[in-house]
Amino acid sequence: MKKNYEEIKERIVTTSETTCIREQLSFLETYRSSHTVKEKDVAIYIGDVNKAIHLLPEGIIDCVITSPPYWKQRNYRNPQQIGQESSYFEYIKRLVSVFNEMKRILKPTATLFLNIGYKYQNKELLLIPELLAVELQKNGWTLLNKIIWFKPNAMPSSLESRFSNVYEPVFLFVKKENKHHYYLSLDKLRVKANNFTNKKSPEDILGFKVENSLFKEGKMEGNVLKVFKTPKDNILAEILWENGKTTIEVVQDFDKESQLSVELVCQSCGKSITHEIDINTHYTCKGFLKPILPSTPEFDERVELKSLLPFPSIDSLSWPTKQRNYKGKYKLSPDNRGASPGARKSLFGEYLVLQRRYKIFQGVIADYLRFWRKKRGITTKEIDKLLGYKDTAGHWFRKDTGSWGRGSSIPLPDDWFRLKEILKFDSLYDRWVTETHLVLQTVKPHPKGKNPGDVWNIKLQPLS
Repeated sequence: MKKNYEEIKERIVTTSETTCIREQLSFLETYRSSHTVKEKDVAIYIGDVNKAIHLLPEGIIDCVITSPPYWKQRNYRNPQQIGQESSYFEYIKRLVSVFNEMKRILKPTATLFLNIGYKYQNKELLLIPELLAVELQKNGWTLLNKIIWFKPNAMPSSLESRFSNVYEPVFLFVKKENKHHYYLSLDKLRVKANNFTNKKSPEDILGFKVENSLFKEGKMEGNVLKVFKTPKDNILAEILWENGKTTIEVVQDFDKESQLSVELVCQSCGKSITHEIDINTHYTCKGFLKPILPSTPEFDERVELKSLLPFPSIDSLSWPTKQRNYKGKYKLSPDNRGASPGARKSLFGEYLVLQRRYKIFQGVIADYLRFWRKKRGITTKEIDKLLGYKDTAGHWFRKDTGSWGRGSSIPLPDDWFRLKEILKFDSLYDRWVTETHLVLQTVKPHPKGKNPGDVWNIKLQPLS
């Protein structure tokens, strides 16, 4: 044992002033490291995964990227190795056991990228990757993607009875109980769109249909009656609703995302937060996170924009329509359009939807409402009764999500102010929760670029 311990000490090396690599032979049952891995340090654990994984504390890993030994691919001459099982069913069973233990060390927001290759047996393709994925799904994992890793320089094959295999799957998993709340920064991977612009002018939305899905009594529809511009280039629209009332609404820039990102500032430590995942690092801080919002548009300094096209009077029932005379495949079966934005545009034309203006972190709002509800000493059932609801208010105070879905929600703008009268809370989150704007529903690329998709073209690298 002394020899092995000295071997551990010899494998601690410094690669730079800030990076220390600690290689620990984790298969030594008597060795337990007590060192704390400092920021920017890298700790490498070498040994049997079934033993090394027990050295890691619970909930510390953000992401796992792994490619375990393939079945019957290489023999590493170790009696405990994975990949030389007598059957691929036993191989899959052993891997499932490893990944089930891995759940303990993963953060709730963590992701798992798993690469497994195909194998043949008696000239028959074994769907080992897919069979493994199914078993992991049965064991509490949610499969988000099956990514195809295409190898443009794949090894040539002399086979004459089947096609060469030039790809491998990479599965993206999250823990099933957290499938509604995990971290994946897709925006950093987007493929930038070239010369992305929307040629529509603000006045082109005159007469467009508007849907309000934030109305507590159900969806309400209206039409754009007038369009305005403010000194700071904000676009406003006057909406005539089907109930006869008119409102002035902010119109979101056609070339931007449907909701504005919000920066939160911790009033305790002063650090800023731009992603909901980072809120977890501030639970010990005092006070509520403060949203930094843009200035309110100048509603009183608007100038009306005139359209070059004729427009009917308010009393006219013949509203202009932007819908084309559609004769395509969805005309007879519009319910089969699915999620296709092109099909929606063909069937219904372009229209506007009234949405929340900002991306809202529901957990922050829930903590805020919990504080004020406790301060006022009132139950959710009592709040429901005062608001005329049943089993509704309780969801505003919840933060839980599960494999079955979300148990939490954010009050609608009208409900927020009614709730404020009951709980007597301050105005810290009033604008964040209640401000709305109009979003154009049309076919256009994402402002931040195209989703890279699930087929990755990556060359094999030669071994040095």
